[in-house]
Amino acid sequence: MKALVVVFLLASACASNRLPKVNAPADGAEYYLPNQPTHALQSRILPDPHGGLGHSQDPDIRVTDIRLTATYTVVYLTYGKDKSDRYFNYAGTSSISFNPKAVLASSDGKRTFALLKTEGIPMSPQTTEIKNDEKLSFILYFERLDKGIEAFDLFECKSDTENSCFNVAGITIENPADSGVQLPK
Repeated sequence: MKALVVVFLLASACASNRLPKVNAPADGAEYYLPNQPTHALQSRILPDPHGGLGHSQDPDIRVTDIRLTATYTVVYLTYGKDKSDRYFNYAGTSSISFNPKAVLASSDGKRTFALLKTEGIPMSPQTTEIKNDEKLSFILYFERLDKGIEAFDLFECKSDTENSCFNVAGITIENPADSGVQLPK
């Protein structure tokens, strides 16, 4: 009997007691998939493994996709409170809108691209109420980025103690310059 207990203890000592990684993707296919032909308001899986979706000081805002069309730079965002935040309040609401003077700015700050229209979120001064336990997906249409501009920031407004602006820095997208064409300096 003692020999059986010793064999059992040795066998259990060889087994891995490490916890499996929580929320670890099995492969890259579980990450964010850029430029999929699905509807804009479909949820995306984050984080973006390429880092091109930027970072915001407001933890409630997430850029979920960026697309370039012939006319627009289209930015897809989601707004929602983090339910795991210790200050989360199910009963609360937020009044949100988007500043019509928002711009995309090239990373060097030399070029800006104006906001043209929004879908899913009103432009200021109109607002929409969103409950803290809800998420709101919306789309912003800006002037088309010039060819060759691949790094830019979204600047809505200057945040203060009263308002938190939807500013996102460090956004990147593949947008090569046309060969043989020089960009203005």
